[in-house]
Amino acid sequence: MKLIRKLSTRKDKKGRKQSWGEFLCPNSECDKIVERPLSQGKRDKSCGCNKGKGNKNSFKHGSSFSRLYNIWHGILKRCNNPNSHAYSDYGGRGITICPEWLKFIPFRDWSLSNGYQENLTIDRKDNDGNYEPNNCQWISLEKNSQKKRTTKINLEIANEIRDLDATGEYTQKELAEKYNISNNHISNILNNKRWKNE
Repeated sequence: MKLIRKLSTRKDKKGRKQSWGEFLCPNSECDKIVERPLSQGKRDKSCGCNKGKGNKNSFKHGSSFSRLYNIWHGILKRCNNPNSHAYSDYGGRGITICPEWLKFIPFRDWSLSNGYQENLTIDRKDNDGNYEPNNCQWISLEKNSQKKRTTKINLEIANEIRDLDATGEYTQKELAEKYNISNNHISNILNNKRWKNE
């Protein structure tokens, strides 16, 4: 797996110190960021996502295809994956996700206890702050779009729109409202008629 950043040393079960790091799973269908001892992470071919496919024992939380899971996965990707089209606006400018939310279950539990509903989007109260419990809230798409940073549409933003569309979380109308452009403009971007995705 690809090392993203080194973490502090930790003691294993026998009390020996080990260097740890965050690694990006190379499986294109996964893109998960995981923590591993450096030696193990460099050796592993994946985060474990390929193990036991179709095996009922590999079932973890049953939410892999839920909207909330897709939102969480999008946050991880924006903050930690330099290959993400949206990385430069998030991880690239120093926005991180707190350690406890690197796993889905704590993020899910916080969300369900803090007003998550299917029609709401996650919002950072401070647009320059991190994804963490004291800086996040669930608000309507309209309120969220009013808070967005002012940006002009360019290839990078067009690719971000394509990424958001691919999650299935947004309609074209919602994307148009979020980026303050017409539905027709969104359609042209998604169909590669403007800012062609090469």
